[in-house]
Amino acid sequence: MAKTEVKRDFKVLAEKISPENVLVMSELLAIKETKTLACYMGSLAEKAHAKLCKDVFCKDIRGYVLSDFYDMVQSVAPFLCEHFGEYLNDFLYISNRGKRTSIKVECYHIIERALCGRYRTAKRCISLERVQAKLQYIVEETEEEDYALVDAVIASLNLTENMNLALDYRMSGMSYPDIAKMMSRATSTVYEYFMRIRAIHY
Repeated sequence: MAKTEVKRDFKVLAEKISPENVLVMSELLAIKETKTLACYMGSLAEKAHAKLCKDVFCKDIRGYVLSDFYDMVQSVAPFLCEHFGEYLNDFLYISNRGKRTSIKVECYHIIERALCGRYRTAKRCISLERVQAKLQYIVEETEEEDYALVDAVIASLNLTENMNLALDYRMSGMSYPDIAKMMSRATSTVYEYFMRIRAIHY
């Protein structure tokens, strides 16, 4: 028996819930509700609506990867499967506030809860790229402050030109013999420079 393809038309929402139209109904309800929520939740709901529309129209393209927002459709579909043979406007239960809740309204609640969960997560979390950028900024700021402090301490020692040069070489990681070669001095002379620097410091 050939599979009946249901057209993606909002008129389908007035039909009985059946295995043939349950997925289309779920998609259309998710699209409709995310568009409504965009007025209240802003950019996240707008993004969800745009991604859902793209998912719905591109899902059959080979290699296309569904977005995380399609999970809302996959949450509504199993719920609707429990109500085959019924209509979306059929009565389901009375809410705590005494309002009659239909199957359709409960579907909207499922979508709303899913999107609100994502909204809370988005508010609590920060992307790894932003964290790395922030840490890099802090490190650079700290390094600048450290260098400024070191320069101030060195300036307060009133070192000679040769002692300053020797200290620069030493701070760059060079050994005493290497500093001696760079300065064309004896190693003992370089060692003496540092003995004087220590004496001045202490």
